[in-house]
Amino acid sequence: MKIIRSSFVLGFIVACGAVSARAETVEISSLRELAEYAAKSGNVVRMKPGVYSMSEYFSDDVAAEARRLVPKQATGRPPVWMLRFSGNDNQFDLRDVTIEIDTALYSKLAGGYRRLLFMPGERNTLQGLTVVHTGPQRGSGGNTFSVWGVGNTLENVTLHISGSTPYGYGDLLGKGGPTPVPLEKQSGMMVAGRDNTLKRCRVISRALGHLFYIQPQNQVTDNIRLEDCYAEGVVRSTADMLRETSGPLVDLKFGTIAENRDGRFLIVPGYMKSLTEDGFRTYSGTGRITLLNCTAINTRAGFEIAGPDDGAVGRTLIDGGNALGCERAYLIGSNTDVRRSRGDTTHGPLLYLRGGRDSDVELELTGEGSDFTVHALATIAGQGHRVRLFTRERARVAPSLPIMLGFAMPAHAEMASPIRPAAAKNIRLVNELPRNSVIRSAEATDCAVETTGASFTDEESRRPPGRPQTRPATRPAAADVPAEPVQAP
Repeated sequence: MKIIRSSFVLGFIVACGAVSARAETVEISSLRELAEYAAKSGNVVRMKPGVYSMSEYFSDDVAAEARRLVPKQATGRPPVWMLRFSGNDNQFDLRDVTIEIDTALYSKLAGGYRRLLFMPGERNTLQGLTVVHTGPQRGSGGNTFSVWGVGNTLENVTLHISGSTPYGYGDLLGKGGPTPVPLEKQSGMMVAGRDNTLKRCRVISRALGHLFYIQPQNQVTDNIRLEDCYAEGVVRSTADMLRETSGPLVDLKFGTIAENRDGRFLIVPGYMKSLTEDGFRTYSGTGRITLLNCTAINTRAGFEIAGPDDGAVGRTLIDGGNALGCERAYLIGSNTDVRRSRGDTTHGPLLYLRGGRDSDVELELTGEGSDFTVHALATIAGQGHRVRLFTRERARVAPSLPIMLGFAMPAHAEMASPIRPAAAKNIRLVNELPRNSVIRSAEATDCAVETTGASFTDEESRRPPGRPQTRPATRPAAADVPAEPVQAP
């Protein structure tokens, strides 16, 4: 048994990286011990498998100490936490460990940006944790796990997110402020800092909030890498929402923050909404970001990327992305490269290229589309982009949705809102989808379009179609008419 355990420990150290093989493994069996070693440095820690309740650790005294340690800052929301990994050069083996977080504990937290598990240390590796939310339906207003610092790695971490209010309407009742009802969001995993990596992490969300998101948070955020990560939400039809007989929608007379195509701020049937926010989201102010072989299912945007306008600051690479059943598969800004990636139009458009500059996007269309309302396959605006759209599926027949060049995404990216023209300059569009037409607005200038489908100007698309041109049948020439058969006498 000693030989087996020694082999395991050595293998874990080699797999995780930088701690010396001479480091002794510390065996722990409580959240109190985990918090103790999370504040130290240079340890290899193995936690006994099992289910641990945050309620048993996060007492009034622990909460008071956490409040005392909240950094003082002049502006913004300081980070507040339940359990903080502030040490450096640690390896945490938390395989088969589950932490349950009761949402009733949020009232013990100080005011600020709530990061229930918080890693601001450096060169730490944490492997194998599962987190589950329990308790009343309420959100922390923050996230479940924040990774900051430098050179940290999370592997095989799974978050089961629940608890936000209101829940069940996606972003129809707001996403920032001001909103017609108070919002308590609950996001999943957030990354900032430098050289931080997530591998094979999963966020399963039943709450309004982002699943994975990368945001500077007043620090340099560069060289962030997510590999083989998975984000999953759930969807609901607007027709189902309109059947409610009580609750916030009824109180608001089925109003929404987004103007619909009739010019009214009312929810309309026919659409499918994700009840979460984005699967993979990046904010402005970041540097280099790599999303490798990541998958989003039934989230608001599968991938929403706000790359920097200055490509020298850094580019975002999405390689091997999958966005399926999302409200919009890819919502892209500046300096983003998309390769070997695909998405469907089951619940919304394949692409909103909302503006910005110098992105290079290649996307494969997959699936059979939807019977819900989807107005466009893609809208494309901005400057200096290259876009290629194609499919490898020849047997399936998806609805023939237009590719709209020189058009903005609808307001709030809400599908029921109108799609209006927007500037598009020096864009190269390659459309290899023969059943999908290209519509060009008057604001698309100096653009090159190669398409196997039909192509219209915006003005042409607004006129009724003419009768198809067909050739009348012609009688063959006399020399080509076969002779009458000779009748036998």
